[in-house]
Amino acid sequence: MKNSRLIIILAMTFMVAACGGKSKKTDFFGEDPKPSKPKIQTVTKVEKNWRVGLGGKIQTGDAVLSPVLFGAYIYAASANGQVYKLASETGKQAWKVKLSKEVISAGVGVGGGLVLVGTDQGFVYAFNQADGTIAWKAALSSEILASPVIDNGVVVARTGDGKVFGLSSYDGSVKWTISRQLPKLTLRGESRPVLTQGVVFIGFSDGNMAALQAENGTALWDFPISFPRGTNEIDRLSDIDTNPLIVGDYLYISSYQEVTHALDIRKQVIAWSSDVSSFHSLAYDAAYLYVTDKLGVVHQLDRTDGQKGWSQTDLQYFQVSAPISVGPYILASEGDGGLYVLRKSDGVIVGKHSLGANTIIGEPIVDSDVVYFLDSDGSLQSISIINKS
Repeated sequence: MKNSRLIIILAMTFMVAACGGKSKKTDFFGEDPKPSKPKIQTVTKVEKNWRVGLGGKIQTGDAVLSPVLFGAYIYAASANGQVYKLASETGKQAWKVKLSKEVISAGVGVGGGLVLVGTDQGFVYAFNQADGTIAWKAALSSEILASPVIDNGVVVARTGDGKVFGLSSYDGSVKWTISRQLPKLTLRGESRPVLTQGVVFIGFSDGNMAALQAENGTALWDFPISFPRGTNEIDRLSDIDTNPLIVGDYLYISSYQEVTHALDIRKQVIAWSSDVSSFHSLAYDAAYLYVTDKLGVVHQLDRTDGQKGWSQTDLQYFQVSAPISVGPYILASEGDGGLYVLRKSDGVIVGKHSLGANTIIGEPIVDSDVVYFLDSDGSLQSISIINKS
């Protein structure tokens, strides 16, 4: 890892820690006000379907780990080198593999009969989806900081030195590479590529969004959606660290300091922009986007024009996770282990439930009324939210 990336980690310790105490420093010059506990009348309950320990606690920033639901199974990884296939209904283990002396820093990706993870030493591992045996291993240029993705014979992986690799899903050989110069200061972590219909969509640390041909890496378009502003490197952060979200003909993306955009993929233009910015993943339903900004405020945005529906400020200055859209509710966890339930119709908090001392890590899965997520204790959980009334 380059010195600049080490500086980034130290800097971001003061800025965007996603788990731990209730208040966080957002710059080098002071601390945010202490958050106030909201008054909540809980009308929901959490049904815990199952919980499976994957081994080893996870500190936010150590790894970019998110489970994947594929068919009737959940695929997940732990930072200590273990990869799992579990039955989604029961949590029963189908297989588990252990990478000796390897730290998994990103994962998982699933498709084409493979399960993919990346390591802090710059390796991409591909396991056979059926039995967990290793299909191939590819050595790339530096730490993998975003989950590898796969589609139509191509695996796309990003490294911490600003490179993007297209690999053959057959043997892991490199088909193409592109390189993007990193700013002096960036957030640790990378936006996960989205690979669909032969096109790769990627948000970069310099604030640009690009579309590439998956087969050969040729740029289809590349334009800035976030611009550095301010008098110091902290103020000038313009990272795109949220994962691109594609719904129909639109791609939704947010940057750290700037805006949330809706891009019309077919017309290759920005359809609308909102002044809400985030480094978290976005949630959506048929009509709205849901965004947690860097202060912990949860916003509802109209998907057609980006207008704000409501903004829930009661969680401001808590270390709030990405929103999770499930049925009529939005879920969000915070660093002291609280899981908050927000009513979609008006943003009112209608429930608070305990995750113990844990918070949600990575991007959860929603399947109908069931939510699967990895927590900071290193456990994979399946829960359902039920209205008590």
